[in-house]
Amino acid sequence: MKEEKHKAPDGEKTGLPPHEEAKLVAHEEPKELKAPPEEKLLESGTRAKELEERLMRLQAEFENYKKRMAKENDFVRENASADVLLKLLPVVDEFELAMAHMDHAPHKEFKRGMELIFAKLIDLVKKEGIEEMKTLGQNFDPYKHDALRQGDGEEGKIIEVVQKGYLYRGKVLRHAKVVVGKGNEVK
Repeated sequence: MKEEKHKAPDGEKTGLPPHEEAKLVAHEEPKELKAPPEEKLLESGTRAKELEERLMRLQAEFENYKKRMAKENDFVRENASADVLLKLLPVVDEFELAMAHMDHAPHKEFKRGMELIFAKLIDLVKKEGIEEMKTLGQNFDPYKHDALRQGDGEEGKIIEVVQKGYLYRGKVLRHAKVVVGKGNEVK
């Protein structure tokens, strides 16, 4: 009798008896089943819907995050303003006191009282990070200064300060309003 050669799962002959061949088949990697094109379309459509739903959830979460951050920023701004205003109230009280005694105090004492209140106000402003911009005699800088007009003086130099400018922690809080020299030297 002719010995029959056994075939491997991939169709090749192995020469092994059937019980040995079964072991070989059990250890073999499962072959990927190819789905018909209609099933692939259904799978890809389902996957697309899942991704779309996930994207919509992420967009909604991001919108909620933006709204929450805007509320928190408003809250911080309001509290910061309230804190500064609370620090200003003693200065307001001192102005009220000075105004109440303005008619009864001698001119020199009234002036001295106003100077003290002003110094207290300037001290408070400095503690909050605001400083006066040095402008007189400086070169005109459009990022720091607003030129109101030109006058006789060195060209490009600030010859008069109409309204002081201020910096807040090194950044321009209010531009200085200035008069800039146009090149005609005053004799």
